[in-house]
Amino acid sequence: MALTFPFKKQFTESTSSKDKGNPDRDFLKAINLFTSQRKKLGISLEELSNRTRISRNVLIAIENGWKKHLPETTYLISMLKIIEVELELERGSLNMISDKRI
Repeated sequence: MALTFPFKKQFTESTSSKDKGNPDRDFLKAINLFTSQRKKLGISLEELSNRTRISRNVLIAIENGWKKHLPETTYLISMLKIIEVELELERGSLNMISDKRI
């Protein structure tokens, strides 16, 4: 015999995903935006590294989504701003890469 409690809130996919959004999905969207825009402009990681003075290793970590290889949030935020300018992206479009909730 199953018990039902009228006061117990039912967890559903629709309530959780619509209220908060999916941080992992947003993270992947930002990575895909970075990669696709870089390739669209025909800029290699080496060239982007030279233009922005950001380590090639950091750019590789961003492009591959290697969260544990990214620098501290403070440094990463300033790097992302430079990358957005260099890749002609909208301001703040890569912010989800630096979100530590993920």
